[in-house]
Formats: sequence, C-alpha cells, structure tokens
Amino acid sequence: MRAYQQNIRELAVYGGSRNDADFQIVLVHGAMDRAAGMIRLSRRLKEHQIVRYDRRGYGRSAHVAPAGSFSQQVHDLNAVVGDRPTVVFGHSYGGVIALAAATQGNSALIAVVAFEAPRAWEEWWPAPPPSDVDPADAAEYFVRRVIGDDRWEELPEVVRQRRRSEGVLMVEELRAQVARRYDARLINIPLVVGVGQRSGGHAQRGAFCIASEAKKSRLVTIPDAGHAAPMTHPEAVAELIRLAITDAGITDF
Repeated sequence: MRAYQQNIRELAVYGGSRNDADFQIVLVHGAMDRAAGMIRLSRRLKEHQIVRYDRRGYGRSAHVAPAGSFSQQVHDLNAVVGDRPTVVFGHSYGGVIALAAATQGNSALIAVVAFEAPRAWEEWWPAPPPSDVDPADAAEYFVRRVIGDDRWEELPEVVRQRRRSEGVLMVEELRAQVARRYDARLINIPLVVGVGQRSGGHAQRGAFCIASEAKKSRLVTIPDAGHAAPMTHPEAVAELIRLAITDAGITDF
C-alpha cells in the first residue's frame, strides 16, 4: 500500500492508495502533535485504509490559518471523512473533535475511539494556563510532562523552538475546550474509551465519565501507558480500534 498526500480544505492529508476497503480509519492528533505522531499506530493497522491529517497550524498544515471556532475543527474532520464509512480515532484534543462529530450525528461514522479526551468544562478539570503565562513556556511544560525532561533535552534546538512556537495555538485549543463540545449521551454508535494506567486522576475520571454516559461503550485501560500511548504503546492503542471495528459489526478483517 503506497502512501500519498492530498489537500482537503488546505490541510495536508495522508492515506493509502488502497480504495477497495469497505471502511476507512481516520486518525486525529491532539495539541502539540501532528499526523506524523500517528505513524507508529497506523503501521499496526496497515491491513486497513488509514487516513491521517495535519490539523490547522501543525506539520504541513502549519501555513493554514488557525480555526476561528471549534466548529471549524469539526468541519475539517467531516471533510476528511467524506461519505465513506469511517472509524475515527482521536487522541486528546483530537478525541474532543471526534466525539463532537459523533455527537452532531455524522452519518459516515460507524464507531469512535477516544483516548484521554479532555472534559475541560468540568470544574474538576485543570484550568488552561492563565494569561500571564508565556504560551511558549506552557508548550514546553506540556511536552516535558508528556515525554520527560531527559527526552526534551535530547531534542535538537530547532525542534524545541518549533514546539515552543506552537504554544499560542496550544493555549487557544485548551481554552476552546472550556465550553462543552461533546455529549456522549447523544452518541448512538459504538464508542471505545481508552486511558493510560499511568495517567493522572483527571484523565481516569474523564474516561470513566465518557464511557458511563454513552449508550454503546466500553472503557479500556492500557497497562503501563500514559498520555502518549499512541506513540509509546501503538499496538495496545491499535487494539482499541480493532475492538471498535468489531463492535461496529465488522468481522471480516
């Protein structure tokens, strides 16, 4: 299967040349990430039609103007999905976008997988960085927390500066989540909710809330994993997607 790149709504979209599949899997990355962060996961699912895309401001979509509203993020995902039956996987903020699309009833979606999608409107969820915090410092803090201080120090200076420059976009996306963007009670398709065993209490509580609200859901904890599980535990995350495919009634894969 040969990879290719196309532009949809000016966004860089990556897929495969295979067009005979009955359904596709669309992977949506979170804040401070890009489609490349989903490569390890996509390789575990290479028997399927996999689509990844760089969201606005990230990767090869860095030139695209930031979303003027959260709805624009959902419109972007819907455009990438098109009218093909789709299992959508969203990581972190990407999970918020995926859940929002399902909440709004995108008829092309046959199942959703959300890994540690925030519930930032809840009073118990950590607040976004205050206005007196430098967004670049907030971005560095976020990445250090995900990958560790040692790994951060090993990154080339140009990469560290690029990540810091994404701080403004990251803070905007964190603040966009303070309003409720999805409601799992309105999702009528299979939903698999993932969380890392090593993730914090708010991530655990958030995953439990989503799974308990949805009509057709299962909650799966990935042992010894944290928030970066799609990169550190790609096979375990791929298994979440396989569960969703099965729950959607697809058995021949």
